[in-house]
This record gives sequence, C-alpha cells and structure tokens, in this order.
Amino acid sequence: MSRRWVLNALCTAQTVELSTGDIILCTRDAGHYDPTDKPTGGRPGGWHRCNSSIWNDSGAACIPHAAI
Repeated sequence: MSRRWVLNALCTAQTVELSTGDIILCTRDAGHYDPTDKPTGGRPGGWHRCNSSIWNDSGAACIPHAAI
C-alpha cells in the first residue's frame, strides 16, 4: 500500500513567481522529470507545470521529483 501511495504522490518541485512572491508547486506525479523532454506546443513533458507557469529543474526550489 505504501508503494502505491508513493507512486501516486505529487512531485515536490516548486518555484517562485517573482512578480507576486507566490510559491508555485508542480502538479505532476513524482518521478516525471526528464531534462531532454522540453515543452512543445504548450504541453510540457518533463518540465514542471502549474496553471500557466512552466519551469525546468534549475528553477525548482526544493528536492524535485520526490514524493511528498
């Protein structure tokens, strides 16, 4: 059961919206990141995404891709 919970957990990566100071959390499942999978057509693959914000791992302010 705990393994299933980890597999379904969200990624913990986050970034800061500089204009507002809001912290934006990645909304994808843990383990999704692939640095070679760049966003195309507004649909990110391995990059982090939350609403209209998209960022790569160099902008993540925590240990990314781990389960919460």
